[in-house]
Amino acid sequence: MGLDIERANQWQDKLIDQAVKEIYGNLPLQMINFLSNNVLNHCLHENKTGIKAEHPARIVNSWLSQDVIKIDEGDKGKIRRFDRLENIWLNIVFDTRKFGIPIDELKYTRKKLLESKVKNFSLFKLGVIQTIFSVPQILVFPTIGKGNLLSLEAYTKWFSTGRFPAHAAFGLEDYISIEYPNNALSSNFKISKPLEDKNKMLLLYFLKTGDFKYIKMHLKEGDIRGVENPTAILDNKDIMKALSNWTFQKIEIIIDEDVETTINLQP
Repeated sequence: MGLDIERANQWQDKLIDQAVKEIYGNLPLQMINFLSNNVLNHCLHENKTGIKAEHPARIVNSWLSQDVIKIDEGDKGKIRRFDRLENIWLNIVFDTRKFGIPIDELKYTRKKLLESKVKNFSLFKLGVIQTIFSVPQILVFPTIGKGNLLSLEAYTKWFSTGRFPAHAAFGLEDYISIEYPNNALSSNFKISKPLEDKNKMLLLYFLKTGDFKYIKMHLKEGDIRGVENPTAILDNKDIMKALSNWTFQKIEIIIDEDVETTINLQP
């Protein structure tokens, strides 16, 4: 019996790997490059925090021992050990448990969504980025079956047919907004065709999440605007025009004490 379970798990893992590779292979090249961006990955994976006050440490440590949530081997024993994606997932887990989603189901879903053999890629990471870029994703747990990510468009389409099975649904935006308290997720910065340019995607990430300490926008020679909060940009006609037309000189983004990045326009 034990051997049969082991074989079933191995087959399940192969199916997951195949599905991940197919989704990754169908992504636009610009998105693939963006997901591998060193600055983005610093923000998502290297900026780590401890257990939040509202999360009982006893419960979190129990979930760690059961692989419902995971941390890097080198972070075990540290106070600051949860990266952005794991924190978002952790917030989801707390709510799913309130709905009675079983631990084994959450463990399986985490493995499917957050683990991948493809470098710099996971389905959950893609879902978070898509949601930040105004393509909302919904995590759905049917009462019978496995949890999965669906776009809001696909979820709405299936739900409207009346044939969608009984389920619990969790919008990623709700949990992303918790992780990024200075976010402007619902705001439109009017950047034209942002998903076709890696620099536009990087800037949009920071503007939507507020994941920075300070931004210096060099609109033209001698005209430098300082930004501490992304929502302040929305009422500034000069900055909004420069973003919409993509005509500024450069934008310096100070992320934290150790990391900053610059977006330069090509001459």
